[in-house]
Amino acid sequence: MSNTPRRILITGATGFIGRALCQALIGEGHDVQVLLRDPSQFSQIPLALGAGYIIGSLEDKRSLGEACSGRELVIHLAGLAHVGKGLERQAMESNFVGTSNLLIAAINASVRRFLYLSSTLAEAAATGEGDVTAYGESKFQAEQLIEAASKQGKISSVILRSVNVYGAGMKGNISRMISMIERGRLPPLPEVNNQISLISVDDLAAALLLAMETDESGQKSYTVTDGESYSVAAMERAIYAALGKSFPRWRTPHMLLYGASQIAGFVSSITGGSGAISSRTYRNLISDNLFSNEKAVSELGFKPSTTFYEELPKLIESIRESAE
Repeated sequence: MSNTPRRILITGATGFIGRALCQALIGEGHDVQVLLRDPSQFSQIPLALGAGYIIGSLEDKRSLGEACSGRELVIHLAGLAHVGKGLERQAMESNFVGTSNLLIAAINASVRRFLYLSSTLAEAAATGEGDVTAYGESKFQAEQLIEAASKQGKISSVILRSVNVYGAGMKGNISRMISMIERGRLPPLPEVNNQISLISVDDLAAALLLAMETDESGQKSYTVTDGESYSVAAMERAIYAALGKSFPRWRTPHMLLYGASQIAGFVSSITGGSGAISSRTYRNLISDNLFSNEKAVSELGFKPSTTFYEELPKLIESIRESAE
């Protein structure tokens, strides 16, 4: 890791991943500035980071110009992550249009590098295979903008495609799964043998720091995972064990869970809500979602430090604290 301080702008610094990245930057001596919609959010940034902030948003081009001025590096984490029914337009506005506004501001301010946190769901959107979502489509289109700017020599860039992230304070299906098992509200899943990739929030922050220091020429893209292959069935059993619960002897039949997911999806489409189990949740439960981190390991020197199973006790403690 380079010891040379960098002048960095971070968007999304108060989010789940952003807070971990800010924590990782402590002690590195970087000159960090964060873009905030609300100055009260600054209290969520570790004070030891010594960061400054600019009040603005991805929709406010003037504030983006001010935020990028004098920065060498922009790390773009902000965006709409949990996209349900009816939020497709907001996802495109935040993840595509917002990224476009920030990229233009960075280029105009002569920022040297643009580091973008994307998602493996962008790959599904690119290929039309797997879990194709509005979120993934918005991230893929943003990637294309960044790649085009780099190919035109306007700015160098690195895109990190992340798999699902676990860690204290996480949201999403894994967090809901743990919470529902603890409360006895999730029936035993059908016997499934699919495999998925995950990464810890601290390892993702470490990968972002490594991406900061790669050769600043052209455009580079990496997929980051913790290098493990997880079975949903094995994760379910590990959660029961970590909670001190006996694993049920019976399993929910595939067709019963599928039927429940279809009903939940139909109800959500009418009410605009988001049920705990949907047809997409069911598809994800029975489909492989494996990715390789080989390129990140060989080119970035990325070395994952932990696994989901090692972090599970901390995850449970965090979920319990947030429920209090």
